[in-house]
Parts: sequence; C-alpha cells; structure tokens
Amino acid sequence: MNTVDLARRKEAMHALNPFAPGAGRQPKELVGREQELEIMDRIIARTKAGYSDRGLVYSGLRGVGKTVLLLRMKDMAAGQGLITVRMEATGNETHDYELLFDGISKAILRERRGTLRQKMLDSLKHVNEVSLELGLIKTSIGLGNEDKGISSDSLRLEMMVEELCRELKKEGSGLFLFIDEFQVMSSDLMGTIIGLQHSMGQEDLPFYVIAAGLPNLPGVLTKSRSYAERLFQYKRIGRLPEDETRECFEKTIGKINVRFDDDALNRLIELSRGYPYFIQAYGSAAFDESESSPIPLSAVIKGEPIAQASLDSGLYESRWQRARPLEREYMRAMASLEKSVCSSAEIAERLGRPPADVVRVRKGIIDSGLAYSPERGLLAFTVPGMGDFIRRAAPSEEQTYDDRA
Repeated sequence: MNTVDLARRKEAMHALNPFAPGAGRQPKELVGREQELEIMDRIIARTKAGYSDRGLVYSGLRGVGKTVLLLRMKDMAAGQGLITVRMEATGNETHDYELLFDGISKAILRERRGTLRQKMLDSLKHVNEVSLELGLIKTSIGLGNEDKGISSDSLRLEMMVEELCRELKKEGSGLFLFIDEFQVMSSDLMGTIIGLQHSMGQEDLPFYVIAAGLPNLPGVLTKSRSYAERLFQYKRIGRLPEDETRECFEKTIGKINVRFDDDALNRLIELSRGYPYFIQAYGSAAFDESESSPIPLSAVIKGEPIAQASLDSGLYESRWQRARPLEREYMRAMASLEKSVCSSAEIAERLGRPPADVVRVRKGIIDSGLAYSPERGLLAFTVPGMGDFIRRAAPSEEQTYDDRA
C-alpha cells in the first residue's frame, strides 16, 4: 500500500473516531451508571402510573460525568412523553429565573399532544395574568420593599409549577427540572425550588428536581432548607473502577470493529484513572494517532501530549485564569503539599501566614468552585489533577481572565 493509500485509510479511520471529549458531550457508551439509570426508569414509571417520588441529587468532582448523566436522564424522560426543563445555574438570580421561565415555556410548546399543550398554555396564561394583577395591586397600594414577595418571580414560579403539575397528573405525565451546577444557585431561588419539591410531594403532584453539582452540594441544600435531606435521593458520583474503565474503552471502539491491543489498553486505563472526561480525551487522541486495528501502545504514547493539552485547556487553564492572585497563591500552596486532601492549617503554614489571615481567600476558592471542604478544616480541589497541573505547568500568576486582575 503506497503513501497516498495509507493517508486515505488513516483519514477514513479518523472520521469514525467514536470518542467525544468535551464538557457534557454524550459518549457512545455510558458505562458504570446503570444503577442511576435504573432509578430514573423507576421514577418515570411511577410518574406515568400516577405516583410521586423524591427528587435526585448527584454530587462529585468535575470530570466524572454528572452533566452527561443529567442529559441522558433528560432524554429518558422526554422519550417517555414527560415534560422536561434543563438549566445550568449561574448564580445570577434574575438570569436563572429567566432561564427557568423560558425553559418551561419551550417545554410546553414542544409537547406533541395538542390537547395537553393547550391546557398547559391556558394554565401559563392564567398564571401570567394573576402575576400581572398582583403587580398592579402592589403598585396601586404602594407596598414597601418588605412586601415585594407578593409579585415576586418566586410566587410566579410556584404558581406555574403547581398549575402545570395538576394538569400533567391527569394525563399520567410530570414536570422534570434538571439543574446542573446547582450549588452556585442563589440561596433564595434554591430555597424556592426545594420548597416546590416539598410542597408538590405533599400534594402528590408529579414535580421532580434532578440536580447535579460539586461534592459540597448536599451540604449547601440542607443549609438552604433543613428538610432538604428528606426530599431527595442523594448519590455520590465518582470515577469508574478499573474493570468498568476497561469496558468503557472496549465498548466505545468495539461498535466500529476496532480494538486496542493489551499494552495500549493498560496504558489508557492508567492515564485516565477512571475519570470519564479523561477516558474520552486520551481515547480520542490515541485513536487519531493510529492507522489500523488493533491500536498499538505507540499510538497511545503519541497521543498523550495531545490529550494532556486538551485537558489543560478544557479543565485547568480557564479555572486558573479566573482565580484572583491571592487565590492562585493559595492554590500553589495546596498543590505543593502533593496531597489529595489538605488541612487549612498546613496550607496556611506553607504560605507562612496565620490561618485567620487567609480565611477569606479560602472562602473565595470554595465559592468559585475551585475547591471544596470534604470535612471541617480540610480542603481539596474540585478538578481531578489540578494540583498536578499547577506543579507541572507552573502557570503564571500574572495571567488575567475577563479583565480580572
């Protein structure tokens, strides 16, 4: 086979690359999450039978596939004719309310059953009319700021969800709200949504919050509303064990009749460490460096720097750039300890400062989602390998992002 034929063969093979690196992109194989999908199947079945259930909350580090899981669950519910709304919380309360109202409106318009769609549109129209009337009443009697809740977005959302769920229950359907990055949502809006899960459950109405976020999410929810711990099934999502990591690599390329040789597969398992985001990045790079099946170890080795560069730009660099100078200094100290979990005291000691002097910096790192506290006084990065990146790349402390110094 001449050089031109080899190039064409390689190009044709690369066009079939089944790996999907990138935030939230759906992989060909969702290995290791069968239990989570079974729980969703059960909730869907109960909803269609007229029963209610608790919501679901998934927490874990970045790169373990929480967003992908939410998207797959959303597809499962939508595929069964249920009403689904998806949003990624931003922390801006006004914007997040807009996302919710817009998402609910679009979900109604996507409903294929004309009669049900019209009933929901009528309910929505009624809610909007009531909201407008309440606003006019408030204006006419000159209520003070302390009474602003009478025409608030919170009341509008509560009325909207209740009206829709009453109609949906009659049709054996339900309203599913999928929320990503739930931990950054404003406390007031989060409390409203938790309250809705509570009140709709008490009235046996089919409303479900299916949410995902960082490891601190369960604590944030119970801090917002103490009864939140009883409203959801809490599930921790982690990296895949070795056997499931192997299965993920094998199944992903098996569908196109390609395979890795044993040495290549073992190296990929070692590099990915069971993190789904890493599996996609290293698998994709190795596939693109190969020319035939089975894919050899040499292709994996050639693809390693490409995958690493993809991870740096996709997971690490932007987060480093968003951090403030003092936060970067703090993260350097964390990384220098070379531990998966550090104590606040030893980080402060490495900085040469009393712990009380860096409390605000620590809080800033947690609030921005760069780290979390697994236990009181302890701290860990939310992104797997962040410490390795800081030690390896030694990123500049002078870098800025979005004009932040």
